[in-house]
Amino acid sequence: MTTTTNTKSVRETPPAKQSAKPEERRERTRRIGREIGTLAVNMYERGVADVVAFEKEAAKIAPYPWAKTALTTSAGLVEDVGAAYVKTARQILR
Repeated sequence: MTTTTNTKSVRETPPAKQSAKPEERRERTRRIGREIGTLAVNMYERGVADVVAFEKEAAKIAPYPWAKTALTTSAGLVEDVGAAYVKTARQILR
């Protein structure tokens, strides 16, 4: 009985090229991180602005004075805390 086997030669993959020095890769990673962080802060800032606008609009149509006061106060608090967070985040991302 005759047996035939097909054996393919295994190609060796060349070693990965060092495309950039470690310092260049580190700087590129930092730059990308800053860009992503900036985008995240921008989205957060936009979200805070949307919530504040919603609460201010709700305060305008609230039927009770206490509700108007609560919504206006909440909008002011969210706006102030959000602004402080955004300012701090932007300073860190510099």
